[in-house]
Amino acid sequence: MSGILGFLADVPGGFAALAPAALAGLVTEQCGFLNIALEGLVMAGAFAYIAVGSLFGPWAGLLAALAVPALLAGLADLLARRGGADSFVVGLGLNLLVPGLVPILSYSLFATKGIVAAAALQSARPFSALAVQLPLIGPLVFGGRATDYLVGLGLVVTILLLKHTDFGLRNRALGMNPDTLRMAGVNPHAVRRNAWLLSGALAGLSGLSLAASIGAWVPNISAGRGWIALVAVFLGGKRLGGTLLASLSFTVLLAAASRAQLFAALPAELLTALPYLLTAIVVMAGAAHKRRRNPVR
Repeated sequence: MSGILGFLADVPGGFAALAPAALAGLVTEQCGFLNIALEGLVMAGAFAYIAVGSLFGPWAGLLAALAVPALLAGLADLLARRGGADSFVVGLGLNLLVPGLVPILSYSLFATKGIVAAAALQSARPFSALAVQLPLIGPLVFGGRATDYLVGLGLVVTILLLKHTDFGLRNRALGMNPDTLRMAGVNPHAVRRNAWLLSGALAGLSGLSLAASIGAWVPNISAGRGWIALVAVFLGGKRLGGTLLASLSFTVLLAAASRAQLFAALPAELLTALPYLLTAIVVMAGAAHKRRRNPVR
């Protein structure tokens, strides 16, 4: 598959790898405490899937990809709430801890600090025949891997959770005025804890998608997606629909840059940096548009 069809086929997987991390950032941002540790949590989810999946099978790996980042996020929140640590500093520490700890675990389990191949954990494309038979729409709808559709289901559940449940309402209320929750007899700390646990699990979904797409753990597998996810939250106006739309926009940019490497006779370093250059351009354009709409008086 090449050309425009290959580009379209890259979009579902790219969106599955970025959108959950963006929603992970949105969940904690809504409750007033931005989770800056998304990059590390995505990496933790990817490694957990490969490590546990290699030992106990893909379903155990899937559960580990959700549980390990969720526990790490919950621990970060606990340190900030109970230990009095700054949540921003704790998040940065987690981003440094994970890439430092993973090589140690990888060497202990697989005798390597580099790539851990697990071909049996690579997710298949169950509808690849339809993707080829249907023009244009086929690769977009049916070109994804099985894990991409699983991640899509997770996104739908998260959207319903945030928009149509007491949890979503309480999470937003916590970000606006914690006293309203206390007056209603709701523990704000419990709401915040649950938001961080959900945030970690969503970041783990992104890591799962990345690892399952290639059937391996690769150092720096997240490739900055945790940071791009944070940008998507703010570029999307800290709203659910805007965050998803920003994630889709970045997905298209990343897929285009990836395909450009196959056709453009340009230095590899430039093509590798292209997605992040495009990200910076989009952010600056969004900021300029916002200034035009809300000029300083």
